[in-house]
Amino acid sequence: MVIALVGEAPNDTDSIANLLSRKYDSGFDFIPLLNRTNGSDLDSQKTKRLLRNEYEFEKRKGNAIDVVIFVRDLDGLASNSHQRTIRDDYFTNFNSVVDRKGIYLLNIYEIEALILADIKTFNAKYNTTVEQVEDSMLIEEPKEFLRGQKVGYFESHNPEIFGLLDFETVYSNCNYFSLFIDRFNRLIKDLR
Repeated sequence: MVIALVGEAPNDTDSIANLLSRKYDSGFDFIPLLNRTNGSDLDSQKTKRLLRNEYEFEKRKGNAIDVVIFVRDLDGLASNSHQRTIRDDYFTNFNSVVDRKGIYLLNIYEIEALILADIKTFNAKYNTTVEQVEDSMLIEEPKEFLRGQKVGYFESHNPEIFGLLDFETVYSNCNYFSLFIDRFNRLIKDLR
């Protein structure tokens, strides 16, 4: 099964592919799309055309894409309805160019909330003792929170860290991720 990922930066798509590979290691091929597009550039009509071109190119190469995971940061808390509307509109708009094969992973607040969901892995990597937060979705600016630990963390480390995270711990401790995985599991079951 070919799973394509579209995200705000290569670090994000590589990170999610690494985390998902911890659970879906057999029979799944994770490939990035729009690897040179960052942040708000994802919202442009030019990027929408590029996504369609890359999607079609993969099909011609023989990589018939089964699912496209759109990875975005809400850049706000879950209660921020304005930001959510903007991101939901993006997904609806861009899902249309990939034959509606998309599924949405909207990170609350940022992708680094998933690291906070398994802080033991972060602590082991950086030899620190950050306390487990009760709800990683309630931490504003989790990237800055992790940088504030002054242990040499940079977001460029995310792909490596996500490859170490315990999938079940992240699933259990992060509500938006568990809801995404439940939807993803239903989707791939229907495709088989």
